[in-house]
Amino acid sequence: MTSANPSTRPGKRSALVVGAGVGGLAAAVRLAARGVDVTLVEKNSRVGGKLNQWMIPHPQRRNERPFRFDTGPSLLTLPLVMADLFSAAGDDVRHYLQISRLNPISQFIWADGSKFTLPDRLGALPEAVRQFAAGEVAGAARLVRHGRKVWDLSADTFLFHAPEQIFKPPGGRSPLAAFKMISVPLRIGALRKYGAMVDRCIRDRRLRDIFYQYATYSGSSPHSSPATTAVIPFVEMEMGGWHVQGGMYRIAEALEALARKVGVTILTDAEVVQVNVEQQGRERRATGVTLRDGRELIANAVVVNADVVWAYRNLIAPEHRPSFDDEKLDQLEPGGSGLVLMLGVEGRYPQLTHHTKFMPDDYSQELRAMFGDVAIPDDPCIYVCAPTRTDESLAPPGCENLFVLCSAPALYRNGAKIDWSVEGPRYRDRIVHKLQHTFGLTDLAERIVVERMMTPADLASRYNANAGSIYGVSGNGVRQAFLRPPNRDKDVKGLFFAGGATHPGGGLPLVALSGKIVSELVLQEFGRD
Repeated sequence: MTSANPSTRPGKRSALVVGAGVGGLAAAVRLAARGVDVTLVEKNSRVGGKLNQWMIPHPQRRNERPFRFDTGPSLLTLPLVMADLFSAAGDDVRHYLQISRLNPISQFIWADGSKFTLPDRLGALPEAVRQFAAGEVAGAARLVRHGRKVWDLSADTFLFHAPEQIFKPPGGRSPLAAFKMISVPLRIGALRKYGAMVDRCIRDRRLRDIFYQYATYSGSSPHSSPATTAVIPFVEMEMGGWHVQGGMYRIAEALEALARKVGVTILTDAEVVQVNVEQQGRERRATGVTLRDGRELIANAVVVNADVVWAYRNLIAPEHRPSFDDEKLDQLEPGGSGLVLMLGVEGRYPQLTHHTKFMPDDYSQELRAMFGDVAIPDDPCIYVCAPTRTDESLAPPGCENLFVLCSAPALYRNGAKIDWSVEGPRYRDRIVHKLQHTFGLTDLAERIVVERMMTPADLASRYNANAGSIYGVSGNGVRQAFLRPPNRDKDVKGLFFAGGATHPGGGLPLVALSGKIVSELVLQEFGRD
């Protein structure tokens, strides 16, 4: 077999990155910036992974700017993570991306007309809560304070380091310092449930539902995820929600440009079918990958930026993964998924903000459907992103590009299976009908001029997402929240993992941080060889 690398005899510091999602791009950029010879391979025709886009012209106005839809993340949080990534490559993110802080972050609307507007500053939250549910100001403050405590005690420890670095502190660390580090999970409520904490702090059902839904940001149930989930609303309210001018896919384009600038070789339409592992004495070592067209690429480290569960099952031979055999993989609960509708519509809906969530009458029904019954919710929370509120460039003049997301269970969860070729269109019609007839998006069905739907089945086929999950492994339970499959493989030297199904978790900033963690582990291993 021939190698697509410049040399078939790579130096000691060479790495292959499988998958050009944000985690893979971040790892490739950081490694190349430190002098590593990096090749990034992506099975699809462009980089970004789930952070992707769909562009299509208005069918009657093809000479005007097109509808531009982000098909994945629709909100940027923790922009400092992106700033740090570009800085690590000796560049400035402001040369690539223009971002703006949203005000308000979002609004929540119920069928009875009640509305809660989430302000862009944490200091404005008490007044917003007072106007919505006057008796809940103190409880909301307690919940947010816990989120701040989680951030202050654990952000640096758990988000910026691999678990092996956390729980095996360096020998120079004092016993007291080591105890304080290892005791952090107890101090931040890792053994308590987030939903129970919300219930203790908040009595108003509608406000409870608002806080509950933050657990679904990591594909988890509020009643199963640990109380540390309170960090998510704190981060959003304290550090803001941000929009990227030109759409979220600009992030992927910027990272691709940065990667090429620091010398990363990028191969698209290059599907990896196997991570090659050699037995060298008592040691297994990753030596490269095999592509579907038969080419073999070789390197001294392989970083897999694909769903960890899928990758172990499909890319690594069973004899090389004793720590993650099929039985162990079956125990890893997939995170939640969703049905996405991208609707290009004539005219504007002034009742929408950039982010609007149309809340169900009984949010607990949706949670049961997602995490218990494995069914499509009858009355889902309907999230609508209308980015033309902030960025006119994303749709033809006078039009909206609506990104609609509703919860859906992962494929094959608990043995159940949904035929999305049948149920997808039915769910779509229910969502559009509810938006039009319950929430006042007048004539929505008639005003749609372009449309695309993505189901969990599409996520599985397009992005190798295990069980069609958006967020990889769920954060339900302490083990899955804190001890996900590790960034460094336990059995194969030179094999590493980045992305939402590994540490530190799913979501745009966390997968970027997984790339940071992996790059440090790879460099550490190179230093030992």
